[in-house]
Amino acid sequence: MKRFVALAGIALGALVPAVPAGASGDYGCDPAWKPASASYGGCGNRAALAPGNDTRVNLFLLLREAQGAPAGTMAQAPAADDRAVGQTFFSWSELRRAWFAAPDPDQESADYTGSRCVSLAAGGQAFGEALRANRSVPAAEAARLGAARALLAARCAGTVAGAPAWPADVTSPAGREFLAYLQSADAFYAEDWAAARKGFAGLFAARDPWVAQTAAYMLARVELNAAQAAAFDEYGYFAGPEKVDAGALGRARAGFDAYLQRFGQGRYAASARGLARRALWLGGDTAGLARAYEALLGTVPASQPASADLVEEVDNKLLTAPGASLAPAMVDGPLLLATLDLLRMRDAEEGEAPPITAAELAAQQPRFAGRAELYAYVLAAHAFYVEKDMARVLQLTPDNARQPAYSAVAFSRQVLRGMALAARRDRNEAGFWRELLGGASALYQRPLVELALAMSLERSGRLDEVFAAGSPVGDTTIREILLQSVAGPDLLRAQARAPQRPRHERGLALFTLLSRQLERGDYAGWLADSALIPADATNESGLWNLLRQDDIPLRMFRAGTWSDGYPCPALARTVATLAAAPRDVKARLCLGDFWRLNGFDGFDAPEARPAPDALGGTPSRFPGKDMPRAAIYADVIADPRAAAEDKAYALYRAVQCYAPSKINTCGGADVPESQRRAWFQRLKRDFPQSPWAQKLRYYW
Repeated sequence: MKRFVALAGIALGALVPAVPAGASGDYGCDPAWKPASASYGGCGNRAALAPGNDTRVNLFLLLREAQGAPAGTMAQAPAADDRAVGQTFFSWSELRRAWFAAPDPDQESADYTGSRCVSLAAGGQAFGEALRANRSVPAAEAARLGAARALLAARCAGTVAGAPAWPADVTSPAGREFLAYLQSADAFYAEDWAAARKGFAGLFAARDPWVAQTAAYMLARVELNAAQAAAFDEYGYFAGPEKVDAGALGRARAGFDAYLQRFGQGRYAASARGLARRALWLGGDTAGLARAYEALLGTVPASQPASADLVEEVDNKLLTAPGASLAPAMVDGPLLLATLDLLRMRDAEEGEAPPITAAELAAQQPRFAGRAELYAYVLAAHAFYVEKDMARVLQLTPDNARQPAYSAVAFSRQVLRGMALAARRDRNEAGFWRELLGGASALYQRPLVELALAMSLERSGRLDEVFAAGSPVGDTTIREILLQSVAGPDLLRAQARAPQRPRHERGLALFTLLSRQLERGDYAGWLADSALIPADATNESGLWNLLRQDDIPLRMFRAGTWSDGYPCPALARTVATLAAAPRDVKARLCLGDFWRLNGFDGFDAPEARPAPDALGGTPSRFPGKDMPRAAIYADVIADPRAAAEDKAYALYRAVQCYAPSKINTCGGADVPESQRRAWFQRLKRDFPQSPWAQKLRYYW
């Protein structure tokens, strides 16, 4: 990850590890399926500005809006890294890919990345061009100097020790300047700061313009590298400003300033500015760094990848840097200030500073001059996330849900209004979201509004409207969460048969229908609906996560594993027996074996259900009550009519529910160890000749 943008290939020495606290590491995760959150979740970024968003996302959206950059559409959204987040949520890397092409792999894996030698290749090209351009260097000397440049590569590769064998027959004044540059650069790559400092200082007034400019730039780089030499450990962790050589750092800052005054549009101007910011960071000058970033945010075009690089740098070095002491008082620009304010509205962990107060926000109003809409959003966000004052939110966010398009801030204000309506259980909430859909055309906006509308319909008892013909809720993941969590049998059956919906969605609806029917005793319904299983259904994916996996394992119901010792027929025969006699002991035990052998343990556990305030968090519409495996075994153990072999198997399985971790894997209420011991002893005492008594050696 780039640390200071526009570096022109210049090495920065040891760097801080890549993922800052509070920004996204772009790893897989499970976002909170609701329109907004004050808790940081890494991948759960939304198109609406929010405290729970990655700080990079909030700043990037604000930067694009401030510069009037296009808002984009869902057509340019890259394929989601994770099927389970659908199109509603996105990672920072996905947002970058939506606007800019992926980095060139060859460029990203350049030799010596993260060391001084990263500039070796670019420096060699520039050296050769300058040497050829200087007509005062004799051809023979130019050839020897060009060959001598390879000695720097040997230094970086660690294949040369001591002083290199520099050509002795370079005698022209111009040639001597190039030779002195090579010797100074070699000292720099060898970490001989004193020699490098002396050498480049001696070339400050060189006649060759390239040598003079490069020496001035390199002199400041020498001081910067000398300043940080003892400030990073072997793993690249920054030990803090107190480990930086303050004298060398001061000379580095002065050197970059001097270079920019002398060569304001020079070859290394962009890099010098980036390294000057690094000097501010190394010295712990947070206020100075904030001023530098505020100036840059107004000049780096949002249409260029450099804008995303800058956002990453601001985040790494200022907003979420370990040990950073950035306070709102240090920030004048509205973009940085709004991003910082949202960060301070996050749900605080134990020991963290309390959230920003309304009084602090009121004092910031002058710094939002010219950005009244943004300031109003920040106030409304604080009212929603911190004060929980929904009336205040509605006051600060007038209804504007009938526009043809929305900027990031305008959209965020309307989303806040909709969430406040939801919190107040306003009867017009669903209508508000439907109206907002008409203008939610920018990148990632519509799926977020679809989520809000789907939650509103779910909570108001109108779930069927989400799946009705012509429904505006088209995001497959939103629909699948509702199908898997709360849908009843009629809705599941209808969606399993809906030819216009994606195969994955239809498969999940059918799988949920069939598994719920078995769990809740609708055996006749299962026999009828299992006819919907496609002939080409697969069984390869298992049950690790139906939302994320590519295939739904419907073939499991036809060709799963039925038995591993206790004699059981195919599942269809077992279910047919239960349809005729729901209390049949053998069939119930075989149903338990089907759950166990095909990975259903824990598959639909109550703790795996969505949270009550998230999508799919309302009670299931599927009638009946689940029958966990543990309940089957308990019923058979207590049934005086159960055959000896069946009762022995039930005792064996009841104990095995806790093997070997002492944790119940069969569902239902846990039983104490004393009960497991009693089952074990009863099996050994009453059924000593049973293969299950002979097989069981422990209780857990």
